[in-house]
Amino acid sequence: MATNMLGELTHNQIDQILQQEVIGRLGCYANQKIYVVPITYVFDGKCIYAHSREGLKVEMMRKNPLVCFEVDAMENMSNWRSAIVWGTYEELTTPEGVQASMK
Repeated sequence: MATNMLGELTHNQIDQILQQEVIGRLGCYANQKIYVVPITYVFDGKCIYAHSREGLKVEMMRKNPLVCFEVDAMENMSNWRSAIVWGTYEELTTPEGVQASMK
């Protein structure tokens, strides 16, 4: 789902926002707590990759891997676009998986 001030964006416009921006907001839920946090990320056209230290968001996503991710592309107060995607957290722990995420 994606919106701008006047309506919905196409899938191509959503991909463009995800590829152009580098900061998004990750939403996760566990233990009856919602947590939304800004993260830096990379989008490869299919998956969103982010690096994180151990902490609350990783702990929560391990308990409940269903997540929401939101990115804004804002030119000014009257010209902006927002993309929202839902997905599943997957932790990359092997050297091959980590290296693949950096390409």
